[in-house]
Amino acid sequence: MPGLSVRRAGPADVARLAEVHVRCWQETYRGMLSDAFLAAVDPAGRLALWQQLLDRPEPAEAWVACNDGVVVGFAGIRREPASGSPEGPPPSSSGDLELWGLYLLASHQGLGLGRRLLEAALGGRAASLWVAADNRKAIGFYTRLGFTPDGAQDTIADWEGLREIRMVRPAQPAA
Repeated sequence: MPGLSVRRAGPADVARLAEVHVRCWQETYRGMLSDAFLAAVDPAGRLALWQQLLDRPEPAEAWVACNDGVVVGFAGIRREPASGSPEGPPPSSSGDLELWGLYLLASHQGLGLGRRLLEAALGGRAASLWVAADNRKAIGFYTRLGFTPDGAQDTIADWEGLREIRMVRPAQPAA
């Protein structure tokens, strides 16, 4: 589809990323979280997060999907946090790269942008990610791209007890 692109995120994207982040959460988690919870998501919190990630000399590793230059989704990676907590899940065996977020507005799903974001963020590197256990659409997407559940589970207490599973992918052979 003409006009669709993926590029590195930068400081100029911060405000739009905050808006898209909140809207994606509201679209993605409808039916998994209460309407009241989703309506109360504070865009200012996402704005502060994106400012912290991108408005610095060495910005975090994040990519945006755009439609005619307008941000419609994003992906971000980080080094997997070390699990020093006895009650936390153990580190994955996929390596130490974590896809901490990949979201697209519902209006732009199914156009290949999710795959392009994932490829831009990870390439063929091994990685892990966490996904809502009830998000069958996302689990199917990640499965098609080589991820499999590794048995680790977690619950996000602050998110109405949302259950998550971890998925991992080994390094992918060069195409």
